[in-house]
Amino acid sequence: MKTAPQALIDLLNSGQQFMMADLYTFTLVSGTFLRYTSWDVDQLYYGQTYSADGPLIERSRVRTVIGVEVDTLDLTIYPGPAHMAGSQAWLAAAASGALDGALVRLDRVFMDAAGAIVGGYINFSGRWSDFSMSRTEIKAAVRSDLELLNVKIPRNLYQGGCLHTLYDADCGINRATKAIGATVSSATRTTLACALAQATGYFDLGYVRFDSGALAGTKRSVKSYTPGNFALLNPLPQVPTAGDAFTAYPGCDKTQATCTTKFVNLTNFRGFPHIPQPETAR
Repeated sequence: MKTAPQALIDLLNSGQQFMMADLYTFTLVSGTFLRYTSWDVDQLYYGQTYSADGPLIERSRVRTVIGVEVDTLDLTIYPGPAHMAGSQAWLAAAASGALDGALVRLDRVFMDAAGAIVGGYINFSGRWSDFSMSRTEIKAAVRSDLELLNVKIPRNLYQGGCLHTLYDADCGINRATKAIGATVSSATRTTLACALAQATGYFDLGYVRFDSGALAGTKRSVKSYTPGNFALLNPLPQVPTAGDAFTAYPGCDKTQATCTTKFVNLTNFRGFPHIPQPETAR
């Protein structure tokens, strides 16, 4: 149910002329806030400034229905080269995953004939989901918060692999203690060469994060690793430059052996490797 301040209700019931504008708030997982308005000048709303000098944003209509339904807000964003999403340009941020999981809130505000905001309401809120992009635009689906109700029941399953996610609170491994810094000696968009000498497979299923250079902040999952060489699961937006710094984090295949030998974390292992397997049909 949407609520509105009494001043806004009075304005809508008065028959006076009024104007409307959209306010967008993007909250990135890094904690960065991006605030934009569809109006032609900046708007101050509840102490926050919404910039009119941001990327052009087009959106689909918002539906209001009775019942529980996961709705989707479709956004088309046209960022310019000067529009930044945190420390990266908008297109680069989307390509590097910096917008993944971002919270998106759409407020609709109403202004009197003089252009002063009288009140508003939350028109939609959700999470950045599927998207596609070209050189000039980003098409993204924002799924409503009700999507969080889509969880599997029962929550816990008996399976051979560990139920925890590496580095989460239940796993107990401190991510910072496993971070290993390195610099690029040579690279392509899908491979990195460096001076690391960990054993083959040590970084498999882990990831790398660039700390300097044009790709700073970009992350990629590691498909396979041999001493000094990373094969990435997905290509980078551009070829890294020799000397760029990055941090590598080892991955986990969720087996008891890996938990014991690589992470020395058997106490927190939550798999069931000794469950009898069903007989193969003859």
